[in-house]
Amino acid sequence: MTVTRLDVQRRPAAAPGRPQRPQRPRDEERPRRPREAAVAPEAAGRTLSRTARRAAAEDAKLLAAIRLLLSNPSLFPRLFYLAFGFAAITSLGVALSGAVPLPYGFHYAVIPAYAVMLLLGLRYPAWGRRALLGLVAGMIATAIYDALRIGLMFTGLWGDPIPTIGKLALDDSNAWWFWGYVWRFVGNGGGMGLAFAMLPWRSVRLGIAYGSAICLGLFGLLYFWPVSQQHFFPLTPPTAVGAMAGHWVYGAVLGWLTTRWLPPVGHRRHRPARARHDRGDHGRPEVGSRSATVLVAVPDEPVVGGHGKGLPAGPELALPGGRLSSDELYTVRCALQQPPGAHGFVSDQWTLRRVAMVVERATGVRGWQPAELLALLDTLELDLRLREQRRDQREQRTARARVS
Repeated sequence: MTVTRLDVQRRPAAAPGRPQRPQRPRDEERPRRPREAAVAPEAAGRTLSRTARRAAAEDAKLLAAIRLLLSNPSLFPRLFYLAFGFAAITSLGVALSGAVPLPYGFHYAVIPAYAVMLLLGLRYPAWGRRALLGLVAGMIATAIYDALRIGLMFTGLWGDPIPTIGKLALDDSNAWWFWGYVWRFVGNGGGMGLAFAMLPWRSVRLGIAYGSAICLGLFGLLYFWPVSQQHFFPLTPPTAVGAMAGHWVYGAVLGWLTTRWLPPVGHRRHRPARARHDRGDHGRPEVGSRSATVLVAVPDEPVVGGHGKGLPAGPELALPGGRLSSDELYTVRCALQQPPGAHGFVSDQWTLRRVAMVVERATGVRGWQPAELLALLDTLELDLRLREQRRDQREQRTARARVS
């Protein structure tokens, strides 16, 4: 038997009749709790309130969403098209109010804006095609609007102020009337149609609301700057009703055309009945989609990771969870390449539940099963190091160790 001698510090004996108070460990000997270790030195002595913790968590989610929004590849082309689409109508409004002559707006605002949009279309062909569709839709809507306006002109209720626009833009009182209509179709109607095509919502009702907002802006210009009525048209009840009706026609046609040419986001997507039958989902509610806020938008070219490796052949890919297009697959890949914190999650560890939430936001398809998510990740060649995969690997190693 081996005896080990331990040196124990003896405490001084307590005075008789007086209870001894237990001595607290010194700061260097006291083990720190995990929460205290994470708190800043100046805040180590105080405890955060429930309101402060909630505020910090909400602020972290907001900052993560802002970082994800700024890293969105579709944000900046969209903003440029939205702003420059209104260059012609804004320059015309400023000129009619008497602030800046229209030739200055034409040379220093409209021409540079359309040049930048042309360069953006060449740099991002997908966005260029989308802008061209909006431009053509706006011109068609303007032509149908003018059919109503010309009818009012023949009845004598309305004049024709459009040739005046060409004279103001060219600063020539003898300018041909054709240039005024070029400004109206390509600049005003086409430009506002281009801007409307950049919005993530499309419908006939939204188009009517869009046309109403434009007409209300026109009424504000004519009312607060009466000098503009001399160049455009006098603001009277008949002209106000005719202008609003024409803008409703413009907005309705614009909304209908863009809805047909650019399918709206968030449409309901149902899983085929055969797929539900094969998976044995009898008795479960029908799997559909709800409107989802997509932070990572459609890419310019359907490539994976930016290395020139294309997605699977064909416009769509059939997966157990439904049919996803190449753009949707790339959207999912861009979203999952962001860290979990960018999507508002607390920790930076991916799980199948979190992957399902992100895929639902990006595609609008809900009800994904674990096997379907793993198949989707294999298709996109993403290795997220899921928590479930780590647990399975750990269990497999433990089983092999027991067998050996």
